[in-house]
Amino acid sequence: VTLLASGSSELTYVLLKYVDQLIDLCPGIFDDEYRVFYVRYHDQTHIKHSKVRILAKLANPDNAPDIVAELGELVANVDEMMGRIAVQSMASIAMHDSGGQGAVESIARRLVEMLDLHGIPHISSEAATALASLVRRHPSIVSVVSAPLPRALKYISEPAGKASVIFLLGECGESIVEAPYVLEKVIDSYDSIADAAVKTALLGATVKLFFYRPPEVKNMLGKVLKKATEDVSSQDLHDRALFYYRLLRSSPDTNIAKSIVTSKSMTMSTKHFAEEDDSELRAALMHEFNTLCTIYRCKAENFIDEENIVKFVKVPKEHPLPREAPVTPVTDPGVNAITNHMGGVAMADAPQQSVTAVPSTVSAEVDLLGFGDDVSAMSVPTPAPVGPASLQSLSLKSGVILNGEDYQNKWSSVPDAEAVIIPALAMTTGPTSTDGVEEPLKAFNVFTMASGELSTEFKFFLYGQEEDAYGGGFFLIQAVVSKAPFNLSLTIKPSGGDTNPTKRKEKIDQLVELIKSALGEYFP
Repeated sequence: VTLLASGSSELTYVLLKYVDQLIDLCPGIFDDEYRVFYVRYHDQTHIKHSKVRILAKLANPDNAPDIVAELGELVANVDEMMGRIAVQSMASIAMHDSGGQGAVESIARRLVEMLDLHGIPHISSEAATALASLVRRHPSIVSVVSAPLPRALKYISEPAGKASVIFLLGECGESIVEAPYVLEKVIDSYDSIADAAVKTALLGATVKLFFYRPPEVKNMLGKVLKKATEDVSSQDLHDRALFYYRLLRSSPDTNIAKSIVTSKSMTMSTKHFAEEDDSELRAALMHEFNTLCTIYRCKAENFIDEENIVKFVKVPKEHPLPREAPVTPVTDPGVNAITNHMGGVAMADAPQQSVTAVPSTVSAEVDLLGFGDDVSAMSVPTPAPVGPASLQSLSLKSGVILNGEDYQNKWSSVPDAEAVIIPALAMTTGPTSTDGVEEPLKAFNVFTMASGELSTEFKFFLYGQEEDAYGGGFFLIQAVVSKAPFNLSLTIKPSGGDTNPTKRKEKIDQLVELIKSALGEYFP
């Protein structure tokens, strides 16, 4: 959050986009920092718009009065879009009931006052649209909204705002004495109305008002039904008019028709209207987090050619690493030392008289757990020659199959403290696809449970099983091949098999050599 004041508009905008997405994922996470998102006079326009949208999502009973007051100051901003977004954000707080007790009525009264801002037509129009949604969500505010509607209809010129006021006249018409007469003037000018949304709202409001005030609305209803059924400018309008006409004509009981037309089924029962529910998009964006998808708020397929989209292959449902695992693993100096000593030399070719070249002997005395023992001060006996019997201590089965669930269970059952981490083994070149790693390892009986290619790396979840004669244990391997520069990092967990720490470590050393041998074309 502190980086929002960095002075870089590009960085600030990107951070705001990620903050917006994180708030959807974890509501309340930034509520205490709401003042950081107040608009500053020197902010770029796009940053101001983003901050105002975010403010509505940060509202809670404690800070809602401050946030609504701040939004109220922005309504009359010279930037028309800023004013619209401020009104929408205020309405959003009321729609989601995030402002606490009394907030809905307080915001509704603010919006009603905005209906009379004749000198700022876009604000009065936006306020009418917001009030229409609020009445659907909170029918109890009808008494607050109804009084200024006849007056507002005379001044609001934008089609969206005019349609919203007409809709509200139908919803609140029972308590507005002059409602039928106001709508009658609009019906008389039907032919001059160009927007289909205004005509549709007029039709619905007139039909609904007919059941509240039949004597006054009867002639008006016949006139609007005739005009709407003959109107070919909108198929939806034409079909609605026919539906209302047939419903009124064929209904055996007027109460049935009334229950259908005046039903409150449109009342919003959830926090989102169906047309505004973007939960699927938000879930998809989380799968592409830390990419441009968050900035553009759309999937990669919408702005990247299909052939250039990163392909995810056999990605497991859940990451094999447990959620509580540390983000940055602690490297093992002992394993690093062994790896550096071994270099690219195969074990069978290792000099038999050199202590540093024989990992099977030295590995038993390396400070693997990092307890600080001085390995160099220990007396190291002359290693025995490495013969066939020593190399046979690691022999892997062929044709082993391990599914994702079993892999996850085995990985979770091994404490992180027992994992051996070997970071950044230098490579001269790297694979061009996941097959360039999977196929060579398969020949050495190291199989792939899942793999995938990201923009900066290849990731593999590998496994192998010893022959039963040697313990039958599994080796679970997470391998990451970085692309720039090319290097290989391994995290290995032994599961089952030999429980002797020394022998286990010897086998892991040999497994590392086996992997390097299989991928020999990539190593110096």
